[in-house]
Amino acid sequence: MRYILKIMTTLFVLMFSQTVSANEKLIYGADLKIVAEKYFTEKGILHKVLVSDKRAYFPCAEKIFIAPKNPNDWNTIKASCGSPERWSVSLRTQEFTTGSDGSKDVDEPVSIKIVYTNRNIPKGKVIQPKDLVLKWANSRSSHGAYLKIENVVGRKAKRNMSGNVVIKAHHILANNAVNKNDTILIISGSAGLSIVAYGEALSEGKIGDMVLVKNLSSNRKFKAIVTAEKKVSPITNIN
Repeated sequence: MRYILKIMTTLFVLMFSQTVSANEKLIYGADLKIVAEKYFTEKGILHKVLVSDKRAYFPCAEKIFIAPKNPNDWNTIKASCGSPERWSVSLRTQEFTTGSDGSKDVDEPVSIKIVYTNRNIPKGKVIQPKDLVLKWANSRSSHGAYLKIENVVGRKAKRNMSGNVVIKAHHILANNAVNKNDTILIISGSAGLSIVAYGEALSEGKIGDMVLVKNLSSNRKFKAIVTAEKKVSPITNIN
């Protein structure tokens, strides 16, 4: 009796296995890598999945979905079978950089694109868009760097810079709204009634800074607040 029961149990397991094989197949690490890499390519994400190609997961005859396990954090992703999901697994990932030839380098983790010099820039030169380029950089290089080219364009180089250098604040001069010796507009009064006079900046400053100016009509010197490009508002009367 036990022998017959054993045979029946074996036959049932074989039949169940054949049914699963006919309708669904096991998912392996290699399958999840293919799905994840396609998703990363579409999203422009420079990551790779850290999983063995031979690792087996549950069968899935439906679409496999990829999403970050935590919002905006691609260090761990979630791979799920179907919608609504039948099962899901968490997979660790690793970021990589691209070399100058476009090849992948998995040794350096990528964080963000930052502004680099595109060629040699001499001291005192007003930086133009063609002088700059955005490149992927590892987290150690991105601290204090600029994320947008427009934040650097128009600034003067504070020192000589060679090509392929990460631009940071100490490389460029501050972008002042008023520079020393600039001819400026001195605007005083209320919005309904204002008095405008020409002046000369005797110091430099950004918007909101206090600078020393001279009224060109009276030659009187006084302090004023920078309100806009080449415009100031006096702290004292300009008369």
